[in-house]
Amino acid sequence: MRLGNYRIFLLSNSALALALGLFTPFYIVFIQEFGGGIEQFGFAIGLMVLAQSVTSYFTGKYSDRFGRKIFLITGGFAMSGVVLGYAFISTLIELYILQILNGVTNAMQMTMETSFLGDITEKLSRGTDIGKYHAAVGIMTALAMMAGGFVIGELGFKVIFYFTAAIIFLSTLILFRIKE
Repeated sequence: MRLGNYRIFLLSNSALALALGLFTPFYIVFIQEFGGGIEQFGFAIGLMVLAQSVTSYFTGKYSDRFGRKIFLITGGFAMSGVVLGYAFISTLIELYILQILNGVTNAMQMTMETSFLGDITEKLSRGTDIGKYHAAVGIMTALAMMAGGFVIGELGFKVIFYFTAAIIFLSTLILFRIKE
């Protein structure tokens, strides 16, 4: 069961990394497109990290009681919706609201990623398994970042948000196969 869960989780999060790698490096350009400067970028990122930090504690605490899977799935679907929301915003206030929601969904994903990997890996090979996991996810992120500039240049930001949201949604569907 652990190996099956590991493979499912690796596949899902590799797809998630691919999706997020498409637009994350170009985020500051996106903010500048509707009038935001470096100050607004810093504030937007700060809001996200603040929401992420607070949410991480509660996500971890309640995942011990209710299980990891529900948080992985809920967080994935919510993240898909948040990313899609970026395609429709037009003001900095809307951006800030999405950033807070993005922080909440990031906290769910990141906290559960760490917890779930600890749950599904064996103590004797945990380092190797987590190393393989991060290598695969990192490679997907790097490839997406390299392609993201081209795609945004050719098709614009909105297409990236639609595509990213769809990949996140599909990668979340894979998580239903996890057995807790």
